[in-house]
Amino acid sequence: MTFVMLVMCAMTSVSAQDGDVISSDILTNSEIPGISQIDIAVNYEYPDDASKITPTFNIENNSVISQDYDSSSKLYNVKINSTEISTKLNISISAPGYITQYKLVDTDNKIISVDLKATDSYKLGYDVTAKADSLLDFKNADEVLAITTAGVPKLNGKTSEPAIDGILNYATEYISYGRGNILMLRQTAVDPIDFCFVVKKGNALNAAIFLNGNTNEVYLGTISENMTTSQWNALYKAVGGENAFSFASLANGWYDGVTFDVLQEAAFHGHICEGTLGGYTITKALLQYYPPIKETGNGKQSPGDITSYKVLGIPGDSSNDAVIFFLDATSGKTSYIGFNTTSTGATEKMIGFIRWNGQTNKGTIIVMEYDSDKNKQLFEKETGITGDGSLEQLKYNTWWINRIYNNPASLVNILIEKEGLNYEQYLYLVGTTDDEEDDEGHVINATNSHGLDYAYIQSLDLPNATRDNVIANKGSLTYDDFKAIGQQAASTAKSIYENELGVKIHKDMPNLMVLTSAGYVMINEQSTEACWDGLFEELGSRLSRKTLLPDHKAIWTPLWFNFLLKQDDGSLMSIYMRYNEDGTFFIGEYNGSQVYNINMTTLNNSAISGGISSSAYPDGNYFSIQSISNAWSAGPAFDQIMSFLFHNHACPGVQPGFFMVDYIQENFPLNENQSYIYIANEQYCKDDSLEYILDVSPGLGNYLVQKLTSDEYKGADDLDEEGILIIWDSANNIGQAVALSYQWPSPDLSAYATSESKRAAQIQAFIDLYNGRDNPILTDNYHKVAHSDSRWITQEQLQTITSGGEGSSLKYLRSLEDISKEDLLKQIADSNKENTNTESNNTNTNTNTNTDSNSNVNNPSVPSTNTNQRSYSSVGTSNNPISTSTASTSEDSSESPSDDSSNDDSKAYEINKKPVSKSGSNNLVYAVIGALVLGALFAVGYMRTKKD
Repeated sequence: MTFVMLVMCAMTSVSAQDGDVISSDILTNSEIPGISQIDIAVNYEYPDDASKITPTFNIENNSVISQDYDSSSKLYNVKINSTEISTKLNISISAPGYITQYKLVDTDNKIISVDLKATDSYKLGYDVTAKADSLLDFKNADEVLAITTAGVPKLNGKTSEPAIDGILNYATEYISYGRGNILMLRQTAVDPIDFCFVVKKGNALNAAIFLNGNTNEVYLGTISENMTTSQWNALYKAVGGENAFSFASLANGWYDGVTFDVLQEAAFHGHICEGTLGGYTITKALLQYYPPIKETGNGKQSPGDITSYKVLGIPGDSSNDAVIFFLDATSGKTSYIGFNTTSTGATEKMIGFIRWNGQTNKGTIIVMEYDSDKNKQLFEKETGITGDGSLEQLKYNTWWINRIYNNPASLVNILIEKEGLNYEQYLYLVGTTDDEEDDEGHVINATNSHGLDYAYIQSLDLPNATRDNVIANKGSLTYDDFKAIGQQAASTAKSIYENELGVKIHKDMPNLMVLTSAGYVMINEQSTEACWDGLFEELGSRLSRKTLLPDHKAIWTPLWFNFLLKQDDGSLMSIYMRYNEDGTFFIGEYNGSQVYNINMTTLNNSAISGGISSSAYPDGNYFSIQSISNAWSAGPAFDQIMSFLFHNHACPGVQPGFFMVDYIQENFPLNENQSYIYIANEQYCKDDSLEYILDVSPGLGNYLVQKLTSDEYKGADDLDEEGILIIWDSANNIGQAVALSYQWPSPDLSAYATSESKRAAQIQAFIDLYNGRDNPILTDNYHKVAHSDSRWITQEQLQTITSGGEGSSLKYLRSLEDISKEDLLKQIADSNKENTNTESNNTNTNTNTNTDSNSNVNNPSVPSTNTNQRSYSSVGTSNNPISTSTASTSEDSSESPSDDSSNDDSKAYEINKKPVSKSGSNNLVYAVIGALVLGALFAVGYMRTKKD
């Protein structure tokens, strides 16, 4: 086994990430015969990286046998198979975060010196972390937290995940994935790259914040929930309302000790708020009383679920994102249905669950809510804090967090618990695109989904369900214990590769990947992200390097690790391990071997692939693992990888979402005060990728699901009309609605014999297409994204569409008059003028006009009655400075917390909620669309808006 098998993908892996190479450097020329060893000195742009990063060497058309580091000479001794060696060698030197360098070297040069330059993203992450350290003094802090949008957002046309590696390499002693103190906020490709560093020292919580890819801080100061109003105003003014609450809520939740699973979901959602915590609490209650029904495992075999959860919600409340995230019940897996069903008696605080048994075709239906009013009253009673401003929200979050871990049942109500839901009732709620048959052969007609139809659910004549009462006791494993689990798994894998393949694994190999459920699953109520640090310590595997991929799994599922070594012949040599709670590991075997090939060749042989699946992967996750592994080997971009992981497997179905997002951002870029709303009508895997990389979600209120029948979503030219995109203008209170359609390509799959290999071939073709590479199976009939049925719509029409369009949102859209934007604005202006005249004619004509200058119209001391004003109890984004009658609102006030000691802490802040923007040329911000704009649907959500 030659070492080139370990390094053959160094050139493609790093160059695909960084996009640039350094020009060839021809050294001295001679005709001395081939050599067996070259000594290479690697000099990094950041010298400290020499002790943190292991480079990878590759020699074109020759085999590298081994590479060893000589600490005394500080040289890498690279041994080469000297047979057929030429007088010149083309050597590539790559390292994570650095630009791959190529050197054309004469073979008489025994020592080569290479200067590696960092990529732009890596430099940004490293430099901004160094600056934050100089401001916050990491060394003398109790703990450090990093929050960043880096990853999917692009810098100079490339995804920015190397910036995260820069953070981690500079702050190795303080920040790591496994410590759970680096959070990646979900953003889009066109969003700015922001950073927030927080240090905890005693009771103090201070932050340094950097926006728009700059290394100069825009804010340095407290971020504690105990800050004064003037301090909040300073934070708000510096970073904007969205960032202020996002960073502050995450920082204070981290300070309060909320577990990593909650922090990770909050980073996906954008912040911690009552809805985030309420959804987590609802999930815990669901799993306590209605846990998944499982198969009985034999011995140490992990029992599999025979039930699945379907979620019924009303988008706009943050709890929707939480339950979807923790249950892995994503829309792309057709597990979430949600649009505005308040007309049926449902409220935005309700979440419905169907625990569906696919073996019996029966289900349990449960409807829960968190009682916001009751909880807020209890909070005020216990703390004496009133009001609904951002600082109160931060304190309210702390109160919730304490309740979650001490008395979660006190925070939620179970409204409906019914057993025996049949197939027809189930399909009425979740929808079915085509006719179905029940177990008795009765035809169930295709139907649009009805979602959380509360009146219908109440009317079901079903027996009351019987609760289980699964009390999960919290374990006592520490960070070091979980880290050791990761280390043991990695060390075992290294031994297996060496013993069975003769391959010696070294750190930072770009062709070794670990796929794991760690970070999502829990063991005895304890999160498992610390395993990532153990894997990194042994292997150098990280998400920011695309060599450690956390697979989105439900929190109760097993903790497993899958190691994958890509070899120069395309083999994907896999090792599967499951951690058992008794501290042992199950290691998968096939035909007596603990390592087996799961590449395309294997997938094309159903007997071999089926044997590996049943023998080595008894936990039922072979499809998830082999699909992501084969996709990873094709060199996907970071946003593609994150979409696959969120969806928890790779498939051709998830990939149209990539192209639809590109189409949306290219054809409907957001202008000032605009935001996206998306309604999924044909529901399948692509909805997860669209949701993830367009940064829309049910919890944000800008992603809805009304599944329609196949007859309804079929459009012209055999295009599937996937859903409705609405570009909403909050300034003019109108929007443009279009039906987005997608036409699938016609790949040539004649070379593949099985469904698994055909699927993998299509995945690779889509990855190549997305990254601008040719693929042999895509010769003609490329795919197509298009839009049709464009309509300019009013507030009232928007509310009808988001409420299901009187049965079908798509049919309703098509029925609307096709009117221009200008004509619609004129109609609204004329209508407003007519209404004003009517009101004037109906009012008292007394000429004794009140000229009191203290009138509350436009008086800043009186809360605004603007239609954008509403409660933020489930969202927690007060996008404005705070003004009070008892505290200074000066932005440059230097008063300390003690200066406000005379203030009554129970006073409510008077807040004028209005959209604000981040600074920067291409920034997207969250603008509030008020209850009167979107009715009950968005009364508690907030929308992502562009504001220049």
